[in-house]
Amino acid sequence: MPGAKAIIISVLLTSGVALVAPAAPASAAPETELKSISGRASTSLLNTRSTRWTQARIDKVIQTAKPIQYSPSRPARQLRAKDLTAPTRTIVPPAVASSPRVAALPAPATHGRLYVSNADGSSYGFCSASVINSGQRNLINTAAHCLHSGEGGDWTFQEAFFVPQLHGASRPYGIFWAQTWTVWSAWTEDSDDDYDYGFVNLFPSGGQNIADVVGANGLRVNNGYDDNVVVWGYPADDGYPGDVPYYCDNVTTYDGSWFDSWVYVGCILTGGASGGPWLDDYDYANSRGYLIGLTSRAGIDFDYSLSPYFDDSVADLYYEVD
Repeated sequence: MPGAKAIIISVLLTSGVALVAPAAPASAAPETELKSISGRASTSLLNTRSTRWTQARIDKVIQTAKPIQYSPSRPARQLRAKDLTAPTRTIVPPAVASSPRVAALPAPATHGRLYVSNADGSSYGFCSASVINSGQRNLINTAAHCLHSGEGGDWTFQEAFFVPQLHGASRPYGIFWAQTWTVWSAWTEDSDDDYDYGFVNLFPSGGQNIADVVGANGLRVNNGYDDNVVVWGYPADDGYPGDVPYYCDNVTTYDGSWFDSWVYVGCILTGGASGGPWLDDYDYANSRGYLIGLTSRAGIDFDYSLSPYFDDSVADLYYEVD
């Protein structure tokens, strides 16, 4: 299996804590009517943020947050097959940052940690996330289970902030607070694994939007399988530090024998990597690529990771939030 790599050294880890994908029942799930479901930062919280979120509180959350774990409300089931005849669509290309201070190393500035919290900062967790090019230049992508607990649940937070290119104590671009977060109703009402993805619109920081500061990845849908991708994440279980980005380089996507609407790669990054990008046509010089999937969870043998198949429904949600 390809080794998971830190941005400093290459390592190979064979264990991980992840969700187990149980054997699928025989019947496929029916088509789901989709509605976008959004949460928004409340005015009252915005008005008191500077007093509630001191630098000490922000530091504490960054240093002590634990990974948000995927907790299905019911067993996984056979998911609907994807239309592999649909043509590949480039929804948006990668974007160059307007800020001259962006550097490709030690990690992509378009990849970072998303921290979610209740209003007083007493309960919090984190996932991985990545910046996506958009007209508003303020968009990141992550797993839906990092934003909403799924069927029978609610939003996992009242406030959230994104730290691009986090590396230990280094936060070269500061933090960006979440403005709006959006997932499909198929996730909020049905915990449908096909839709374990979502988008977060961020407030500007220092008068600049996130894509203007760090650049952004592009987005493609209906990309099929057998793509060579770079997988990024902030794993925090089983020997991983959590605050250092790791990656699997040049791993090939494939479809599974049971869950034909999932995409697999031979890469395992453990808890905390949820929401991390799978990037096609990766530009190593500029650390950008085309998002075609994201880490939803790890597999039963702890030697592969899974993503929802990015089809036209991903593009539809993207157009709703941009």
